Amino acid sequence: MNDIIGIVWFKDEPAYRRALEVFTDSKNMPATFEDWKALVGRQLEEIRRVGNIALRADFDPETFIKWCSSRGFQANSQARTAFAEHAVLEYRKTGEGTVIE
Repeated sequence: MNDIIGIVWFKDEPAYRRALEVFTDSKNMPATFEDWKALVGRQLEEIRRVGNIALRADFDPETFIKWCSSRGFQANSQARTAFAEHAVLEYRKTGEGTVIE
C-alpha cells in the first residue's frame, strides 16, 4: 500500500497571509503564496515519484488555532505536521478528504 502524505493546504493568498500571522515560526515559511505553491509543487513531484499519495489538509486559520489550543500545540511546524497527520488519519477512517492529483 502506498503511503498517504498530508500537506497543509492554503486555498489562496489571503489565507496564506493570515497563516503567516498565526504561525509562531512564520520566518521558516516561504515568504509569499507563490513561493509556497512552488515549494509544494516540488514536494508533490517527489511524493508521486516514489509512489505515494498526497492528501490536502485544508487550512482555516481560526479552526487551526482552536485545533492547536485543544491539543496543547503552539501554531508552529510541529502543529502543522500533526494537523496534516490528523487529516490523513481521518481520511483512513472515513475515506473523506481531497487527494491532490
